[in-house]
Amino acid sequence: MNNLVKKISVTLFVAGLTLSGLVAHAQTGNQEGGAKGKGAFVRKVDYTDCIPNSLLGVSGLNSCLTMSQSKFVLTPSGNAMSVWQGTVPATARPSQRVVYNSTWNETDQRGVPHSYNTEAVTMPDGTIKLTLTDNGKGNGKGKK
Repeated sequence: MNNLVKKISVTLFVAGLTLSGLVAHAQTGNQEGGAKGKGAFVRKVDYTDCIPNSLLGVSGLNSCLTMSQSKFVLTPSGNAMSVWQGTVPATARPSQRVVYNSTWNETDQRGVPHSYNTEAVTMPDGTIKLTLTDNGKGNGKGKK
């Protein structure tokens, strides 16, 4: 059952990243996450998904946490950043700020592998922010 939840979470997460490209638009100039003069795809619409605890590291949280994607940026060089925000249930909140680092690996629709470094920051008030970054290589084609 736990393995099934992980597979479903992975599928939904990949779908979220895939959908990000469908509702993105190009920006020019050296904007946040953008490439100077080349443009970056920046997702402006919020997206909600159940993020697995393997990326969050929250003690007392069983499976996943519903979070909203507040930012998605993909540069022409293949760099990607995704930011998610949510609230941890009162029973799982830490007494002090907790930072949890991990990695997330996936293959996109084009068959290009991505390896994301993740950082989840959980605050005593229950707010949590997850940032995934992929420093891809090569003109928007990701790592080879």
